[in-house]
Amino acid sequence: MQSTRAWPDTLAAGPASARPTRAAALLQVLAIGGYGVWLWLGLSLLLGLSRLGRNSTLAPLGLGAVLVGAGLLLACLRVPGLARWHGWQPRPGHRPTRSALMALATWLPVLAVAGLAHGDNSFWATRLAGALLMLCSLVSLLQATHDDRACLPAPLQRATALLPACRITTAAYIGGLWLWLMVRVQGEFDGGRNAYLWILLLLALALCLGLLESGMWQSLREPEAVSGEATVGRSRLPARLVAALLTYALPCAALLLGGSSGSLLAAALAAPSGMLGQLLERYLYEIALGDAAAAKPASPARVH
Repeated sequence: MQSTRAWPDTLAAGPASARPTRAAALLQVLAIGGYGVWLWLGLSLLLGLSRLGRNSTLAPLGLGAVLVGAGLLLACLRVPGLARWHGWQPRPGHRPTRSALMALATWLPVLAVAGLAHGDNSFWATRLAGALLMLCSLVSLLQATHDDRACLPAPLQRATALLPACRITTAAYIGGLWLWLMVRVQGEFDGGRNAYLWILLLLALALCLGLLESGMWQSLREPEAVSGEATVGRSRLPARLVAALLTYALPCAALLLGGSSGSLLAAALAAPSGMLGQLLERYLYEIALGDAAAAKPASPARVH
């Protein structure tokens, strides 16, 4: 995940040089979705709600590994512009950051779950591994978010106070959509009450995420207004509407129209659409953060 920790080194050159790349934003959203899948899988193992069979556990576990591990793989390959992973260059002579260490530690319960998954997954060690997987995924998300906010100026740190809650909600929402798709692909969908409860939960997460993102943009308007950048936020409105359409309108419509019947087409539409919408949303928000951090406050007395 491309961390905003790289911004202070480039802010002096102007706002444009501090902007994140689309590839970095994509890796960030992929990792958040992967951690979301692991969160739900760990919770289901802990509560004994996971489906019978080893493949029912390994499939979402592997999906999360692909989503989370993409950034680390590209960093190890030293792809230009993506050579850092959680602020760390994975090569000799470079010490991992706290965020990178926590992200690496998350792979330990992943390996434990992969080795212990069997039958009905009621073995106490499997449940313990699931609990650790859920906890490590949560802590890794929070640590990465903390590091991203730590490099920002004080006014922007206050403006991004909702970012940790937004990251967790995003992980739960996107991860839930991918998990719904995995269940449908494996042919393990069973309609009825459980399906309706899952749909209602995802709809509630979509509502919470929309409120949190709206609050973050609203909080960001104060530093922008101080620096004379209020018109920039309005210029991003069309792109934000497209992001909202992809993140909320299409997935929620798919959930309502095809969720209870277990439509594979609806699930295949909802998960990629939600992730693509979050990619656009994160990219726009990080550009706005970079512009706000690079701009000089017009009047320090008004920053409060």
